[in-house]
Amino acid sequence: MSDQNQEVVWERSHHSIFEDFALDLQGFTNTGKYPSCAGQDVKYGLELQLKRLKEKNLVMKYDIQPRGHFAQGGGSGRQWKDDRYVSSMEYRTCRLSRMIYRSGKKIYEMQQNSILYQIITNVLNSDSVSKELYSCPNCGAVSKIADLQNGCPYCGTYFEMQELYPKVTNYYFIKDNGYTEKEIKRDIGKVILPCIALSIIGFIAYFCKDVNFNDSAQAISQMIASLLSGIFGGMIFGGISGYILWAFLKITSLFVEAGKAMPLLVNSAGSGGRFVSFMKQYSPEFSYEYFSDKIVSMTKMIIFSEHPEDLPFYEGEPLDSRFLAVIESSYTGAVALKQYGVQGDYCYVTVDVYLDNLYDNGSRIDARRETIHAQMRKNIRKPIDINFSVERIQCKSCGTSFNAAKIRNCPHCGTRYEMGDDDWTITWLR
Repeated sequence: MSDQNQEVVWERSHHSIFEDFALDLQGFTNTGKYPSCAGQDVKYGLELQLKRLKEKNLVMKYDIQPRGHFAQGGGSGRQWKDDRYVSSMEYRTCRLSRMIYRSGKKIYEMQQNSILYQIITNVLNSDSVSKELYSCPNCGAVSKIADLQNGCPYCGTYFEMQELYPKVTNYYFIKDNGYTEKEIKRDIGKVILPCIALSIIGFIAYFCKDVNFNDSAQAISQMIASLLSGIFGGMIFGGISGYILWAFLKITSLFVEAGKAMPLLVNSAGSGGRFVSFMKQYSPEFSYEYFSDKIVSMTKMIIFSEHPEDLPFYEGEPLDSRFLAVIESSYTGAVALKQYGVQGDYCYVTVDVYLDNLYDNGSRIDARRETIHAQMRKNIRKPIDINFSVERIQCKSCGTSFNAAKIRNCPHCGTRYEMGDDDWTITWLR
């Protein structure tokens, strides 16, 4: 295995939205400044999480360092699009360090080789989206993209299309079980060197036990011979036994990781094929990547919301109180579709979402892998909008544009916004 990426550095001068977002995300955990290239729902999710952390007097910081075979790019996944937008999955390997502080004292730290996935959404044709709604990056008011290019009606700021798109509309970290040549050598050294040292000490002690200290001349020659034999024998035995021990530990670790991942793979394997074929009858652009991205994004926002029942895309009962202790929620890369069916114009889908959650239990931080059960609903007679966001809504009564994630009632006419047919909604989550 090559180690060609060991000197990779992510920099803004590379003009890569992937690298810009990674740097901005790391900066956000230190300064609270939202990533400039983040989509509006990503920013809202970060806002909810930051509020949760502040309420618990916690500070969470990321340190993201490129490493591994895809540190400088080359990792790309599926792509999905409608008639206006295109979303693509990109990934790079990195080293993620997550640290949590309470009152300035570090109470939790996790370091993990990871794969950072980003969903990047761009416009297919700038003219086709000129009438789409967008929240002004400067003042947050909702207006049409064409208005922002001609000057925001509320703050007067002008924007070029490249300042509005592309945007990162979702992201997550998955554990990377791959190793570079340098990392393997370092890990082997951590096991072999102590084994060699202990073996040398043991061999020297064994050979020195027969030294005749009554004869000083003979003792010196015997000591030298014992030391040389002990060093040579210890290096050979320690090196071999250390390598065997390292291999055993590595294989055991892989089996443990495989055991953790097996339920996810079994439950999610092949679960979406028939569902995707069914949905393509109504929306040819439908893909399982789009669907899983949507459910993960909404689930995390619901978990971090203090009053999820006020979110326009959640129609269920109040959540279990345990979710109020969640301070970090990481997607594991698996969504299992359990069942789906049609009632009238609506398709109901039941899914399991696998998340690694961090809980604040007051005195410590607990890590748990959890299965979140949810049901989603969508009007199958309406085409999907892969760039739909509750943060830019147009009132169906008077046409006023507003942020429905924060204001459920139209600020002009007072009509309560119901997502209804606009996009997917979650009817229950537990």
